[in-house]
Amino acid sequence: MAVESHQLTPGAGNNVGMNPASRDSGLSAPAYGLLLGHTRCHYCYSQTPTAALWVSSFVETDKEDVVDLGDGALLHYIEYLDEGAAAFVRGHAPWLRPASTRTSGQTYLAHHCTTCGAIQGDHFVFSPDGPYWPQDNGDLSRLRFIEGPGALIARASAGQSAWMDRVTHVCSRE
Repeated sequence: MAVESHQLTPGAGNNVGMNPASRDSGLSAPAYGLLLGHTRCHYCYSQTPTAALWVSSFVETDKEDVVDLGDGALLHYIEYLDEGAAAFVRGHAPWLRPASTRTSGQTYLAHHCTTCGAIQGDHFVFSPDGPYWPQDNGDLSRLRFIEGPGALIARASAGQSAWMDRVTHVCSRE
């Protein structure tokens, strides 16, 4: 069964629109989930929730060629998700909404502070000071893991680190 890809588009809240060009290139993963954490808003300084889209492994293609494959990874600068994954993210992390940031110069699924609405860009959320840079299993166990319902297709950057293969064993589960 073919999985349709959908571009995340700004506008009506969590609107998801078709993007037929997404079939030419992208990233696919057999399993995924959300890692939930917190960060301090850079604007109002309130604690605000974060969510990272984790994949168990991935294959990245460009047209018909495989350009990268890897094990556990977090997706950054997510430009689109298939409808099932987009619905899963909307249901568990409504603060992740499409937005354009000055740092990235692109529109992607960005964190928004739940107190003041300020964008918390991926550059900052996934930095060494952010919640997704655990130094040991103790730090990793503070992240909550919610398993996704199946496979995923996306257009995003995949960032890998050794701890990402331990997510399902160490993180608390919801």
